[in-house]
Amino acid sequence: MSARTATTRNWDTPDACPFCGGHLTDGGAGFIDHIDDNPSCAEEFHDWRSMVASDMSGEWGG
Repeated sequence: MSARTATTRNWDTPDACPFCGGHLTDGGAGFIDHIDDNPSCAEEFHDWRSMVASDMSGEWGG
């Protein structure tokens, strides 16, 4: 996992990447485009998703 921690992530602004703070065109497809173009954000998203998935029982379709 990168040097950033969960406490430095901003989850309150849907038009900003929670990992780097970069502007997103929207919180859906715009976020996916952003992580496709930014490998460090993609890595942090993968790490975050792995942590969330391990906290959930069963399969996660997200």
